[in-house]
Amino acid sequence: MRFLALALAGALAACGGTGDDGSGTTYASISVEPEFATVTVSLGSTTTQPYKVFGVAADGSKKDITSSCALAIDAEFGTFEAATAKVVAHGGKANIVAGCGEQMGSAVLAVNLVGSVVTPPAPDNAPDLFNSAVTTADPAHIPVVEYPINNAVSPRNMPAIEVQYTTAGNDLFHVRLASTFINVDIYTTTPEAMLSEADWESVVGSAAGDNLKITVEGLVQAAPSMKYASPDTTLVVSRDTIDKTSIYYWASSRGNIMEQQFGSTTPPNVVKDDCTSCHSVSRSGTRVGYSRCVAGNCDGAQIAVGFLRYDSDARTWNEAVNANAKAINGSYTTFAPIGNPYPDDTKSLAIVTKAGGTLSLYDPDTGTPVASNLDAVSTHGTGARSALMPDWSPDGKSVVFTSAAGAGQWIDLSNGSIAIMSYENQAGEHVFGEPQFPFPNPITLANGAYTNFFFPSYSPDGALIVMNAARSGWRSNPARNAGQRLMLADATGAWITDMPAMNGGMVDLDITWAHWAPTVGNDYYWVVFSSERDYGHRITATNTAPACVANGVSQCKQIWIGAVARNKLNGMVDPSAPPMWMPNQDTQADNISPYWSVPAGLQ
Repeated sequence: MRFLALALAGALAACGGTGDDGSGTTYASISVEPEFATVTVSLGSTTTQPYKVFGVAADGSKKDITSSCALAIDAEFGTFEAATAKVVAHGGKANIVAGCGEQMGSAVLAVNLVGSVVTPPAPDNAPDLFNSAVTTADPAHIPVVEYPINNAVSPRNMPAIEVQYTTAGNDLFHVRLASTFINVDIYTTTPEAMLSEADWESVVGSAAGDNLKITVEGLVQAAPSMKYASPDTTLVVSRDTIDKTSIYYWASSRGNIMEQQFGSTTPPNVVKDDCTSCHSVSRSGTRVGYSRCVAGNCDGAQIAVGFLRYDSDARTWNEAVNANAKAINGSYTTFAPIGNPYPDDTKSLAIVTKAGGTLSLYDPDTGTPVASNLDAVSTHGTGARSALMPDWSPDGKSVVFTSAAGAGQWIDLSNGSIAIMSYENQAGEHVFGEPQFPFPNPITLANGAYTNFFFPSYSPDGALIVMNAARSGWRSNPARNAGQRLMLADATGAWITDMPAMNGGMVDLDITWAHWAPTVGNDYYWVVFSSERDYGHRITATNTAPACVANGVSQCKQIWIGAVARNKLNGMVDPSAPPMWMPNQDTQADNISPYWSVPAGLQ
């Protein structure tokens, strides 16, 4: 409504109207007619709806004052030309407002979005074939929707998705997308269907805050009298728009750190090549920590940390600390946020997991060690312990990390617990508190006892921690054997819960490396992670790229985006939903270690 009010104010200023009939009359009310109307608009087109505005006197008599008023419609639905609404391809209920001087009136316009897309070589009469066919319940011919996953939640600005389904012996398909104000049909001969970006934008915008039902019908063109319909698949379309963010991930089978601006339809950019181990991205999006097997040698002493810094003037990434120098023997990194300890981004601090399993403080712009008590305190706890996989909180006041039983764990690990320690800058001294262990270990689920907790990550408001939980050491071979999955916890330790919807149930899908979108949505938090789960029929264990089958991985790991409902954060119910595949990533590569941050250059 704010945008509608602004549009109306602009229209009033442009027309310079007095809002009455020229005699200064004030009416008992303003009536916009029709008060309720319904129009239908097709994909890629527009339609119109004329209006009249009446001043209504106390006795109920009306006077046409249309020419003295300015009309406006919700911006996503179109514009007004004089008293006629020009409605674009966007379904839903639109508010119509007439401003007549100091008085206002309103109406509601329902917009139904329709469309019929026949994709060659499907025949032009495909709609007629399906309309004439009789629905038949033959299990052998009923298609099954493979993607999207039923009840997945999508951000409002997710790029166009590919609906995938089994053929079940059919050779012509009808994919129906339906919602309260949507009825769009796609006809194709392939087991995939995808709208253009413009048409998908119309559909997903119209479905925001609603459920989009996806149904696939199939028939055999040689015997078109019978058709076979899949069960409905529901895609929940959130009102959340995750704008101006990028997902940085490691295409490990190719050795590159990639950046994909979320919502963009362009291919990802290479940020850094020759990366053979872990990386992290600062919350400001200006620094990257990475590690490398120097000269291809992954002997422990040859794994070194380097740092990149973004030059906003030149719009390039510069290697502030080159791992090839082997000055920092380590693996995982994290950065202090802007504001603590430094007021701006000209300086920063980084925590590095050192070889041997301790945490150390560094200047990421020079590679110089920074004095603190971190090396000593990070391994405190019961018995000998290792410290690794740190994540600095958004306010800079705490660090969550993995504290693993036994010394010397700094890449792979077993018997990990989640620990939290405080941080303070005391008159220039960097002081870390004693580790606290707020979450139970083990946690028993239907598929076993989980004894290894790792990869913790703070939500952008610091209220939640997402983490991995496994039944044994990470990394196993095969990688799925440890059963690593995601759990969610209140950052104060009040509760911890499994997320079976996001995890795919009680199955082992090698889920790792979860991090958060940099902002909290109106309805959801958003998590990005990597998994070996099937992406429809495009990526399965039987057709995966050979380069991905290494280090215990049996199929190409891909980046997935999951929603966490803000109204279910009590530890009593699963707040998660099935995830969405991140568009535009390389399906022939292992894509892991995603970090969601502000795009470089948009700080």
